[in-house]
Parts: sequence; C-alpha cells; structure tokens
Amino acid sequence: MSGLFLLAVLAILSFMAILVARRIARPIRNTWLRMGATALLTVVFMTLLVVDELIGGYQFSQLCRKNAVLRIDPEKARGRTVTVVNDPLNTVVPWSPVRIYHSRLNFRDAKTNEPIADYDWYTIRGGWFIRLLGISEGNAPLTIGRPGCSPPNSGTIPQRYGFTLSN
Repeated sequence: MSGLFLLAVLAILSFMAILVARRIARPIRNTWLRMGATALLTVVFMTLLVVDELIGGYQFSQLCRKNAVLRIDPEKARGRTVTVVNDPLNTVVPWSPVRIYHSRLNFRDAKTNEPIADYDWYTIRGGWFIRLLGISEGNAPLTIGRPGCSPPNSGTIPQRYGFTLSN
C-alpha cells in the first residue's frame, strides 16, 4: 500500500514539476529548445527531491569501500576464545547530508584483552523526502540499494579463522 502511495505522490510531484518547468520555459520562442528546457528543468526539479541521498549515497559507498574490511591476523586468531566489543556503536558520521551510522566490531582475546580482529560497518538512513512522507518504517533510502555494509560473510568470521566466541 505504501508503494502505491509513493507512486501517487511521485505522479503529483512530476505533474507539478512539469507545470513549473513549462511556465519558466514559456518565453523561449524555439519549440525544440523550449521542450528541451522544460524536460531538463523537470529532471532538475525531481532530482532535488533526492539530492541529499545522492550525495550521501556517494559518501556512504566511499566509506564502505575504504573501511568496511576485516583487519585480522589469521595466525594470531586460530584457537583463541574471543569476546566481541562494539566500540563505537552507531555514532553519526559528521558532514553528511543524510544520517550515516558508524560502528566498529572489535574481537578481543577473552583472557588477555589483546585485539584479534576488527572491522567497521555502516548503515544509512533516507533523506528528507522519504522522512517527510513517513511511509518507510526504517527510513530506508530511495536511491541506495542496500542501506548497510560490512565485510563479505562477516557472520562466518569465527568459523573461517578458527576462533571461538564467548559471551
């Protein structure tokens, strides 16, 4: 049902964007140039709805590519009993037009508290438009595929590197 609501809102906003674009382009005498200007202005107006997500999505993908990697010494990890510590947990990444949360998972030796492995993971929320509509329970972004990133197969790290998790 919320998908139909979103389509209806987008149809209404598209119609309004076309009307405004036509009004702005009306003084142009050349028909083809006026139609091109109308189309370009309509695209610009519709892009303004999600420009914060487009910019934030680029920042998010750069953070994921650079930081969401597993840092581990496999020889040091094998056979250890490890505790998991989240530090930091869900801190907001500054200077982003949308909310991006950063967390780090630290694997530490249960006896010595020595670091064994760690990785960063990120989650992103939607921009102002999806929050305004209020149709997404988690404010999932409209323009970004997966709203979270971590190293591939991060749930199988203990099995792959031969250590045991303790509570």
